[in-house]
Amino acid sequence: MTARDREPLRIALLDHSSAAVRGELAEGLSAAGQSPELLSPQSVRFVEKVLRYRGFATPLTHVPSAVAALRRGGFDLAQAFSPQDAAAALLWRRFDGGPVVFSPAEPLRRETMAGHRLSLRLLERAVEDSDAFVATTPEIRDSISRWLALDVPLLAPSDAAGWERLFRGLLESRR
Repeated sequence: MTARDREPLRIALLDHSSAAVRGELAEGLSAAGQSPELLSPQSVRFVEKVLRYRGFATPLTHVPSAVAALRRGGFDLAQAFSPQDAAAALLWRRFDGGPVVFSPAEPLRRETMAGHRLSLRLLERAVEDSDAFVATTPEIRDSISRWLALDVPLLAPSDAAGWERLFRGLLESRR
């Protein structure tokens, strides 16, 4: 084990929808000696209202500020819990950021995948382009299997050791 393997990981937790999942993960990672940071850049309300009226998947206006926060933060990797936040993390990765992990905060449903403009495209990018795609509950894993015909690993938010293995493995594979 090298000195780098013992250093706390700087992990960006991006989410606008599930404070419970990201909070539990943040607490577990902190207790395990890691350095998670919750990022929830604000959306532009008026523009979000217009986008929602026009049928787009929202929130979207926070993506540029999320990318900026990731670039300023010196993070080792980003954990996204929504397709929109995964889009921000994937843009950050393109600017020499680290690995991106996508874990939907809620089960996939037909209306959330296809009910709004860009919903399916954002989900496709999050699933296909992220460095890792995992489920945090059996219900979420079952919905992924049903709607996307994918078998993804299950990693509970309370399993800090499992998350650390995943994160360190992704970082190692990029070296």
